[in-house]
Amino acid sequence: MQQEQFQQKCAPVLRAELRKRKNAIRMLAVALSAAALFSGASLWPPLPSKGFMTDRAAEPEDVDNGTAVFATGEEGHVTGRPINIKIPQYGYFREEKKYVIILQAEEYDGKSVIGAETFDGQQVVGFMDDFELLGVHAR
Repeated sequence: MQQEQFQQKCAPVLRAELRKRKNAIRMLAVALSAAALFSGASLWPPLPSKGFMTDRAAEPEDVDNGTAVFATGEEGHVTGRPINIKIPQYGYFREEKKYVIILQAEEYDGKSVIGAETFDGQQVVGFMDDFELLGVHAR
């Protein structure tokens, strides 16, 4: 009988203590998740400081020296013109389902064309509609 009375008296205290510990564990899990999420560490590569086209249409020499992904027109006659978007910036190339760094954007023959590089270094070219522009902040 004494043991039963003891358990009845202690049960509310033990339940309250158990709730406190569960809440503490939850708070710790949230804090650790937030710390990992907002630590500033990014899995995305930094945007380059060179190797992209912004102020003019690319020429074949630009492709050869690595500052452009593609060139429009014929030798000595450039037919594209730059599109006014932020270059470089992150993007998503829907066709290959890959995140990219957009390095070039030109209008050619009435179409908006994007040149980009996947995070593993593959160069890709597609129409503007094939890309989602994600801005300059790594995720």
